[in-house]
Amino acid sequence: MDVASHTLALLKRFHAEFTDFRREQESVRARLSSLEQHYATMSGDLAQIRLELDDIRTDVSRIKRRLDLVEA
Repeated sequence: MDVASHTLALLKRFHAEFTDFRREQESVRARLSSLEQHYATMSGDLAQIRLELDDIRTDVSRIKRRLDLVEA
C-alpha cells in the first residue's frame, strides 16, 4: 500500500470514530438535559416541603402556646 492509500484508510477510520463520538455526545447531552429537568423538579419539591414544614412548625408553636406548653 502506498502513502495515499494509508492516509485514505486512516481518514475513513477517523470519520467513523468521529461519527460514533457525535452519536455518543448527543446521547450524553440528552441524558444531561433529563438530569437537569429532574434536578429542577426536585429543587421545587424541596422548596415546597420547606414551606409546608415551616407551616407545621408554626401550627405546633401555636398549639403549644394555647395549651400553655411553652416554657417561659
